[in-house]
Amino acid sequence: MRELRGKTAVVTGGGSGIGRSLVLAFAREGMNVVIADIELANAEAVAAEAAALGVRTLAVRCDVADRESVAAMAARASDAFGGVQLLCNNAGIVPFAPIQDTTPANWDWAMAVNVDGPFNGVNAFLPALRAAGEAHIVNTASIAGLYALPGLAAYVASKFAVVGLSEALRVDLAPFNIGVSVLCPGGVRTNIMASTEHRQAAFGGPVSVPVEYRTAAAGADQMEPDDVAALVVRAVKENQFYVPTHPDTREPAAARTARVAAGYDWLG
Repeated sequence: MRELRGKTAVVTGGGSGIGRSLVLAFAREGMNVVIADIELANAEAVAAEAAALGVRTLAVRCDVADRESVAAMAARASDAFGGVQLLCNNAGIVPFAPIQDTTPANWDWAMAVNVDGPFNGVNAFLPALRAAGEAHIVNTASIAGLYALPGLAAYVASKFAVVGLSEALRVDLAPFNIGVSVLCPGGVRTNIMASTEHRQAAFGGPVSVPVEYRTAAAGADQMEPDDVAALVVRAVKENQFYVPTHPDTREPAAARTARVAAGYDWLG
């Protein structure tokens, strides 16, 4: 989708972090933007920033784990702009725990937001994307969707699912001229640590991040979200599927691929 100006983008989790940077990057390209976030005040603040760039905006409170909430957001987007050409399923959370400490509530929370969320977005917007004639979907996964990181069992499982969903979408939607990209970022300077503070009541309500994870994140070399957004804009224009962000993650990703191939060697 080479030309973005005048088209409409929807970004879930658009009120902060990578989502905010995506919104502003698309606005600079001349796109109208729908900013969906579970925190309406955050969405409204980003909408004001985007509007200052000269585009039309819509801020909507949306819980991506709630199918009715996503459907209502899609209806508002359609009413406001008449069509959507770019969907960014970006909202995501991180339950910080190895498998032995992963509770059913945190497992369900990870799957509801990180896996059901992208499906809910695709389900709600696919008619509009097909009607657009040319469209694109960006799903935010993680480098943890390409190889396992320790201590993040539910998160890793959910992000592997996002990569798999994205691969299926790329195959299924190609006949409809709908491109697909899967964003697989490494460490990015966002407030994803705060996601646990917004855990919905259905999954046990807010919970604090264990101190060891906060300490590890504070010492990590993190990328700026604006730099990630720039990669996404390029990927949309070039219909690039895999969108990693950190060159130093190439080796462990390749090592996992080699281990998969070795399984076939084992067959003899």
